[in-house]
Amino acid sequence: MTTTQILTPAQLQEHIDRLPRMDIAHLPTPFEEMPRLTERLGGPKIWIKREDMTGLAFGGNKARHYEFEMPHVQNEGYDVMINIMDYHSNNARMTAAAANKIGMRYILVLKNAANRNVQGNLLINKILGAELHLLDEYQSGDAGGYATRLKEELEAEGHKPYLIQDHLFPRIVGMVGFVQAGIEMREQIEDANLKNVHIIGVAGRSLCGLIIAAKVMGLDWKFTGVTVNYDVPLEEYVFDHNKDIQEILDLTVTFEKSDMRVLDQYIGEGYGVMTSEVAEAIHIAAQTDAIILDPNYTGTTMAALIDQVEQGGFDNDETVIFIHTGGLPAVFTFAEQLANFKQQS
Repeated sequence: MTTTQILTPAQLQEHIDRLPRMDIAHLPTPFEEMPRLTERLGGPKIWIKREDMTGLAFGGNKARHYEFEMPHVQNEGYDVMINIMDYHSNNARMTAAAANKIGMRYILVLKNAANRNVQGNLLINKILGAELHLLDEYQSGDAGGYATRLKEELEAEGHKPYLIQDHLFPRIVGMVGFVQAGIEMREQIEDANLKNVHIIGVAGRSLCGLIIAAKVMGLDWKFTGVTVNYDVPLEEYVFDHNKDIQEILDLTVTFEKSDMRVLDQYIGEGYGVMTSEVAEAIHIAAQTDAIILDPNYTGTTMAALIDQVEQGGFDNDETVIFIHTGGLPAVFTFAEQLANFKQQS
């Protein structure tokens, strides 16, 4: 049995610093109290970690990923990136921005994108100059095959294309970025003298990185992950990669399923379909502490936070920290629904 070796922040930083890195994100991101939301809900104190303020074309958690991914791709000699994403993907937008930072050609295969309004992330992708392939519903069923054919055509022309979905590193680099974020948050939490920390965010790679950071540094933070998608099983998305992240950072510990309470009852009809609870949560966060959330990720997570406080899912002596992972362009994709939403009195 491996003994967990508790590392200081400086020691953990040494493990991260073994990987090539470039400055992309605006760090550290702000860490703020949400006093008016706390007062409205009448529960535990609520704070927010502002990953929406990382910069890089409207910000988001993925700016931390690309600090490590872009030098990795560049150092391996690739000259064009290919990405397969859904039409309103934040990943698609932020990869386009990061590719521009290193001057790399970027081809984006977008599922379910044909005949969509050019709004939200799709608009930003166009402005950033991504080479867009907008697939219809039928083509989207074989998006992987479509992208592979593009890759083979580029190879025949003498290019070295990097099809993101073919590689392991992009699946774990987000966790690496948030091990780094965990070091940053430890200092902010200590500076604010917060105790009994309970972190809530989208159930995914960012939260897993924070879990590793907490465990490696011997912190007693608790974690709740909120699922936002029926189509991305957490096994395949994160839990199957817990040993990969452990190996790449050479740590004695990694995350386990039991480290995160997972809430899967807030998805509604599915990813990209905003529930009335999410619309209400977006309005509440904006009208209390002037925080703008998105309809796909952070709005769902805030709907979960609000409901959990009301249902007693958090202890009142906990400090709840909400991870704002960004996604703001999606607000405009849902403009009509949000503008016409009638709040409960």
